[in-house]
Amino acid sequence: MFSKTKRAAILIAASALLATSLGGNIAYADTVNTGDSTSETTSTPTNTTSNNSNVSTATNSNSDTNNQVVNPTTKTDSSTTTNSTTNNSATTQAAYSKINVAAVRSAMFAELNRLRAQNGLSALTSVAELNNYAQSRTDGFTHTGVDNHAGWNSANMYPYYMDAEENIAQMPYSMLGTTDPTVIAEKITHEFYSEMYDPEPNYGHRKNMLNPYIDFVGIGVSISSTGMVYFSQEMGNNQASHSKYNASDIYAYYLTNENDYANVSKYDIADASREKNPDYTARDNYKTVDIRGGVTTKNQRTTLYDRNGNKRVDLSLAPNTSWQSDIIAIIDGGYYYHVCTDGFVSANDALPWASFLSGSTVTATKKSKIYDDNGVYTGHSVSPRSAWIIDRRATNPLTGVKMYRIGTNAWLQQNELTIN
Repeated sequence: MFSKTKRAAILIAASALLATSLGGNIAYADTVNTGDSTSETTSTPTNTTSNNSNVSTATNSNSDTNNQVVNPTTKTDSSTTTNSTTNNSATTQAAYSKINVAAVRSAMFAELNRLRAQNGLSALTSVAELNNYAQSRTDGFTHTGVDNHAGWNSANMYPYYMDAEENIAQMPYSMLGTTDPTVIAEKITHEFYSEMYDPEPNYGHRKNMLNPYIDFVGIGVSISSTGMVYFSQEMGNNQASHSKYNASDIYAYYLTNENDYANVSKYDIADASREKNPDYTARDNYKTVDIRGGVTTKNQRTTLYDRNGNKRVDLSLAPNTSWQSDIIAIIDGGYYYHVCTDGFVSANDALPWASFLSGSTVTATKKSKIYDDNGVYTGHSVSPRSAWIIDRRATNPLTGVKMYRIGTNAWLQQNELTIN
């Protein structure tokens, strides 16, 4: 449901620190072979994220980073009769036709700035040029569906075309379940923030919304005849706004798009279920960032630490085992992956990975070497033009190049493949 291409006191310091301290130490993956290979390397990926083929979101910035699109499978009830389907469609159509699009646009603008305020960022200013472009984008989607930014052209955002970004999405009325503009705005902002349906785990939408070096925004909302609702956030600067920011700060923030984890941030709607859990509660010398992934221990028993950075004597992790993680905790300047209640693994003691949603694939562009979990060439290769399902991404700890797992303990490097 996403596409290709993509500081607040704490945000400034922490995002820059993450970019330099963790940038070369993230992401591993497992997959099923869908093409020819000179090495029999296959495994079935697992996915715990719920999918919906009707939900699609995409983020874009003036970068060459990849942010994928997902169209997951949705189950349908084959026993549904034609009459009930017709009646349900008529009822749904009557409901979504009552959505006040202008009110939704206003609510989305307000919710975006409410999110920014929670993170100590200044409010964005709505301008006609960006609103018009955003609306033209979503109007076009009613005929084509979300286009993964194929039709995006920042020149059309002039004079706010500098440092330009785009977030786009589609969501059916059946999932929105309401005509209330405020609730709709909260739901789409929550999705942009949490990226529950984005196959690539780099939180590009959130980073766009919380970009401290953007001043202007436009919002588009359109509804198709089938009840699919399309959303667009077009963000950018004019020359005056661009010039007031330090170029190195803009670039440092841009580099966080290469990280497979979020920057330090908060959003009350997304964080509601965590607010009473001390593992997720910010305090002095303790901050957290979201990650969709986990860690694999090295060939030794791995120490666990508590949320205060103290070694736990009652628990440790077995060698060569994988553990899911939902946050990275920054404890007194050290980086730890959360694997259980009050249980954290040091980033130095494990191999971190980030998870793709099921269905993401890559194609080898040449006879591509296969690397193991530790980044060592295995002596095996895959054939040129062979396609592979991926479910995790990591940075090769030896070469610093991102790599994608195509099987258990088997990876291809990014410089020898294309992401489909």
